Amino acid sequence: MSTKVAVISSRAFKERLTKLAQQITDIELDFYIYKHPAQTPTLLKSVKPCDVLFITGTLPYLYSKPMLENWPIPWTYLKQDEFAVSNTLLAVVANHTIPLHRLSIDVMDSRFVENVLFDIDYQHATPFIHEVTTAMDNTALFETHLSLWQQQKIDYVITSSHNVYEQLQQANIPSMCILDSSTSILHRLEETKALSRMTKSESAKVVVGMLETPHGHNEFADAVTSIVHGIQQPFDKEHVEIYTTMGHLNHALEHQKLEKLIKQAPFDVKMAFGYGQSINEAEQNALYAMQYTKQNSICIIDEHKNLINPLKEKNENLALQIKDPSIMKLAKETQLSPLNISKIIAFNKGRQNTQFTAHDLSEYLQVTRRTTERILKKLVDKDYVRVAGEEMSYQQGRPRTVYILNFAIY
Repeated sequence: MSTKVAVISSRAFKERLTKLAQQITDIELDFYIYKHPAQTPTLLKSVKPCDVLFITGTLPYLYSKPMLENWPIPWTYLKQDEFAVSNTLLAVVANHTIPLHRLSIDVMDSRFVENVLFDIDYQHATPFIHEVTTAMDNTALFETHLSLWQQQKIDYVITSSHNVYEQLQQANIPSMCILDSSTSILHRLEETKALSRMTKSESAKVVVGMLETPHGHNEFADAVTSIVHGIQQPFDKEHVEIYTTMGHLNHALEHQKLEKLIKQAPFDVKMAFGYGQSINEAEQNALYAMQYTKQNSICIIDEHKNLINPLKEKNENLALQIKDPSIMKLAKETQLSPLNISKIIAFNKGRQNTQFTAHDLSEYLQVTRRTTERILKKLVDKDYVRVAGEEMSYQQGRPRTVYILNFAIY
């Protein structure tokens, strides 16, 4: 299955990245184009379900950095570095025979240029160097280059901004954008793909849980098993063992589902989970964690023997999401309840794969298959869900339709 990458990019960079990506197998690019890097935070709000996010530059990354701290999926960015600067300077000198001191160059860090010049033992007059920040307006940056051009102090401009490049071209000033090497771009794309697969692998790790309840309260164990999409088996008279994955457990913890279940229980309970490199190690860690678990709480011991108490004071209320204008708009158009839309978003965020079947969604929503199919039909009719293909079931019968969400969920 291919890795779906959401790409935040300028239009100028899109064409080059699309061509280079053809050299990488099993990767699908979904572009979100900005006219100015400052639009990146807005574009992030429109990103549809994907495996990983790739931002094609340091400046758009800096604009979106506050949002990325809590971004729910893996992300990375194409960082400007000395290799890109040296690549660009070589292209200018080789193709235009322009002395370095007749250049005006804007970069994210002036040390990139200074270090390149130091490495080649350059001892002549240096280029005009300008550092780019998120506080700097593109017009001001353009005017800085324009002033040097009008004073006849430069013959060429190198810029980090495609917007500034377009302004320079309109003013007939010889210029080019910082030239990221094809090798660097391909290397970053391969890293992006690997990051996604590594995260999925981490989420798929087996976790063993140990649940302590008064004897005879099997319904509570059933509820916990359902929440973490696990498999249970009796351990002794007071304990039930549950097998699940790290991804399912983390999703349940992030949404306080286990915490709410504990608060609703009319009796005292303990939950302990263990991570490990094997099922045996995970089971031993779960038993070890149970020794530290207080009544009506949860403890985890990871593969490094770290003790974790995942219960948070902060409560996450799904109803708060229903006030989101985009959810209200989608609910109105599809004639579905805002709560169902919120649940579908939560379902997709908790999955390791962006694709799903009606059976998958039915199990999550705890409704009948027929009800789920009616929900999906309304979403498909309005193009909020698309058919991605079919998969053969393990039993004889018709292939099952595979779906993918087609609206922003992050």
